[in-house]
Amino acid sequence: MLETTCTCEPMAVRPLIGLLHQLFDLIETLTDDEYARKPVGVVESSIGGHVRHNLDHIEALLNGLPSGQLCYDHRDRGTNVERDRLAALGAILRLEGALLAFPWSEVPAVVVLDALVAPDLPPVQATTSAERELAFVVSHTIHHNALVRVMVKWLGRTVPADFGYAPSTIARR
Repeated sequence: MLETTCTCEPMAVRPLIGLLHQLFDLIETLTDDEYARKPVGVVESSIGGHVRHNLDHIEALLNGLPSGQLCYDHRDRGTNVERDRLAALGAILRLEGALLAFPWSEVPAVVVLDALVAPDLPPVQATTSAERELAFVVSHTIHHNALVRVMVKWLGRTVPADFGYAPSTIARR
């Protein structure tokens, strides 16, 4: 694991990296076919589609924070990460390094989020913070990991006990 020298790293960075580690470890157990197969049971998308979606949000966060302008709606779809298990593993490692090396002390205190709230309306703008958006990305990643959990179990594979569960659920056990 990479080390960081920044002492102002938001609290949610390490949990997000932990989620990426869990995802990495789970993807390693899958075959290429299992990773890219769709549908999986009643879920129309592939496991790779959910992984790509998760990683796109982290990428959008890291790309938007330096300027204080954030938008999760402009993402690429159907990329190699979605179809290629090894590309996904490489992207996860790259994003872990990027999260650790990110200049958190240089992020503006106020961040403006553009978000589509309906397909036929213009985006709304909301003020937020890096910490709030990190918490959103952690929650969003857990949500999609929960879907991945269902899909992997449907394939007859074993899933780690805590994979895809919210911290509050795990803490309550």
